[in-house]
Amino acid sequence: MQGSEVQMTRRQCLSLVTGVAAAALSPGLCWGDKPGHVLQVAISTDTLAGANVSDARAAYKVWTNEVTRRFPSAVAQMDPEIFLPSEELIRRIRQATIECFGITALEFVKISELVDPDYLLLQDYLSEGMEYVLLVHNNSALKKVADLRGTQLVTHFHRDMVLAQAWLGTVLAGNSLPQADHFFANQKLTNNLNQVVLPVFFHRADAACLARRSWETAVELNPQLGRDLRPLAVSQKLVPIAIAFRRGCSPEGRKVLIDSILKVASVAAGQQIVSLYQSHGFIVRPTSIMNSTVAMVRQFERVSTGAQRRRP
Repeated sequence: MQGSEVQMTRRQCLSLVTGVAAAALSPGLCWGDKPGHVLQVAISTDTLAGANVSDARAAYKVWTNEVTRRFPSAVAQMDPEIFLPSEELIRRIRQATIECFGITALEFVKISELVDPDYLLLQDYLSEGMEYVLLVHNNSALKKVADLRGTQLVTHFHRDMVLAQAWLGTVLAGNSLPQADHFFANQKLTNNLNQVVLPVFFHRADAACLARRSWETAVELNPQLGRDLRPLAVSQKLVPIAIAFRRGCSPEGRKVLIDSILKVASVAAGQQIVSLYQSHGFIVRPTSIMNSTVAMVRQFERVSTGAQRRRP
């Protein structure tokens, strides 16, 4: 990607932490009977979408200190680093030294056979998955995906968008087109939602890729955007980030931790934090909700492998 705008504020770090349920995984929030085994918990740095890891750790610890004053009994132990690099987290999941983890869908695919099939925790707005949209201006000559060859694309830099590259790759491959780096003339990332949609609105960029949820928020604030911009392509329902449990972890510990996460909004501090990202809390879903997302990621992996083999 070129021309990336990836600066994150401390407040954004905190909301990103919440999105992966770092706050909900606070040991101090776990009330109820303490099980014999304390679950080991960690979160992938990939869930931060480029936010400064040190700032995210600091934000997490501030929140944790506030909550642990109220609920001192721990049933889960967060790794001292809290956020682990993707490769290290996956290695430790395979070694069974991490049993509850916040991960992206891309990481989920790598360890899917180790994930408990019955229990997955999602933010409530992901209860049925979410859609990505590829927007263009109504007055443009862009009528189909193939028309985007050689154009400028702006993509929302956001934790919900961790699957953007994979989705775009499958869309292009499905239309017998080259992969994004060889198809678009220029790709730009920005964490500012206005700077994703307004360049297309003002004809300074040709297309925008963002979550439908974010698009609807932008239209609510500026209805003119909804009249002048239109989706050229829409994804299937995807789940970008989730909290999962390792297959075979302590059932008692898992139950208490899940109950605690589901109650996060009942704590004043927890209610404040989950609201930062227009969420009301967390929900439990069977791991099968990831099936279509996993299928899409694996399709992208096949497409990418094939494209690399064809290059001279």
